Amino acid sequence: MTDQPFLPAVREQYESFPYPPRDPADELRRLVHSVPASLLAINHHCFNGRRDFRSGFRVLVAGGGTGDAVIFLAEQLRHYDAEVVYLDMSLASRQVAEARARVRKLTNITWVTASIMELPRLGFGPFDYIECAGVLHHLESTEAGLAVLNAVLRDDGAIFLMLYGKYGRQAIYDMQALLRNYLPLDASMAEKVRLTRELLAALPASNSFVRDLDASGWEISTEGFGDAGLYDLLLHTQDRCFDVPGVYALAGSAGLHLQGWAWRAADYEPANLVTDPEVRERVAQLDLPRRHALAELFIGNMRTHEFFLARQPGRGASLQDEGCALRSYGALLFAASRLAEEMVPGPGRVLRFEDRGVTLDIPCTPISKVIYAHMDGRTSIRDLRGKIAQAVSGATPEAIDQELQSIYGQLHPRGCLYLIRAGDYGTTVPDYERLFTTRPQ
Repeated sequence: MTDQPFLPAVREQYESFPYPPRDPADELRRLVHSVPASLLAINHHCFNGRRDFRSGFRVLVAGGGTGDAVIFLAEQLRHYDAEVVYLDMSLASRQVAEARARVRKLTNITWVTASIMELPRLGFGPFDYIECAGVLHHLESTEAGLAVLNAVLRDDGAIFLMLYGKYGRQAIYDMQALLRNYLPLDASMAEKVRLTRELLAALPASNSFVRDLDASGWEISTEGFGDAGLYDLLLHTQDRCFDVPGVYALAGSAGLHLQGWAWRAADYEPANLVTDPEVRERVAQLDLPRRHALAELFIGNMRTHEFFLARQPGRGASLQDEGCALRSYGALLFAASRLAEEMVPGPGRVLRFEDRGVTLDIPCTPISKVIYAHMDGRTSIRDLRGKIAQAVSGATPEAIDQELQSIYGQLHPRGCLYLIRAGDYGTTVPDYERLFTTRPQ
């Protein structure tokens, strides 16, 4: 390893092309949000749904870039005794993030320009939660980077990581290899971008990246992330990918346990990907890491792995905790109660829901109608059982258990349902409807 805390070419890239490109003026019309920066998802995956974020919560956004995660976290924590620390080695990226925070009048962010590898000398720990998306795979040593993050984590804290996937990015790595052989070694960054765009326009349709262009086109288009996106995707000088066994090995190198997948969780279970009963039975006999590894190979298009880590296993919320409440999120954030109203229970009746890439066939039963009506973050599972018993004649505890498990199994892996201890965070959970629809004051 080098003596520098960062790779000079990587820093130069993000000074020239802050990523992702953002216009601070856009904060007046929208709030960029994500699962790893959602307090609801963080609470579910990392704190058994029991964390009260209102007092003393400290979060580090390691590699904060132009500010998506730090802005979303700071907005959710705006009125509480909490601190959000932004860390990035790119001053240009930090300036964009700070400008966005000024538009929103956020004052609960501490701004630091430094590399992740400089954390030991900064004295900023310990943190309850560390968000690190798309960063460690650009370090000289991903393992060393995770060790540094783990060193500033509270013993009962948690880390989110996003790392590149091995198989889903194969066409990208094919193109990176082509460009390393094609581009002049002494070309400037701007010249590399120009020559790359020229080449992409000339390649035959049989080229693997061209065939897969639908998956990457927006990232490199002028309507999307433009030149910053193209450089980050195809011209990055340090780009390491991981398969599922590599993810487990990385976590183990720091003494951490995988708590759950934050994105496409349903696709990490082989039984969700095949219909042949013999295949499903065979893979069901395997342990969890092997099932996850097989699922990645089955589906073949995992471009990233997004997951939560903690020192102790079993930090996720559970339906067995009857003090928890259901809370719809993602595509169902504002839709669950509406769907409950639309349900007309009857044998074999199914309600089709489609939104933001999520398609659900929802069985319309009297019990599911009550459950969907109370995905509010306030009604505990214990109280929900009582409401079902009152509303549905003959509903046995076993029938209620079965429907709860079925609904949770369908919605949670798709990012549509989380569990939170009823009433622990404010009156319920962050008022996402206000956050997503109200302009900054």
